[in-house]
Amino acid sequence: MIPLTPTSAEAYAKRFTPLERKVILLCSKERSWGYKRLSEMTGATYREIQKIGRDFQVRSLAYVSPVRHADEFAGSTIFLNERGLLVKEAVSKLKES
Repeated sequence: MIPLTPTSAEAYAKRFTPLERKVILLCSKERSWGYKRLSEMTGATYREIQKIGRDFQVRSLAYVSPVRHADEFAGSTIFLNERGLLVKEAVSKLKES
């Protein structure tokens, strides 16, 4: 995985859609919301959140983890990695300016 510089993280942040920005700000490395809850919090559809989760994973910004309750699949959750955290920080700075 290629490390991100602050400049390249800022470039990602600027190219993100408003929805991608909302989602990345709600995710973290240790804890995150499931797709269903993210869709409720952002006003997006489950499929839109699912696509963003896949895109973040393809861009090596996060990993998607299935959530299970007992033996039943209960959705998926986005967890940011170090690259994702740098982009999240860049999105946060864009929001402040």
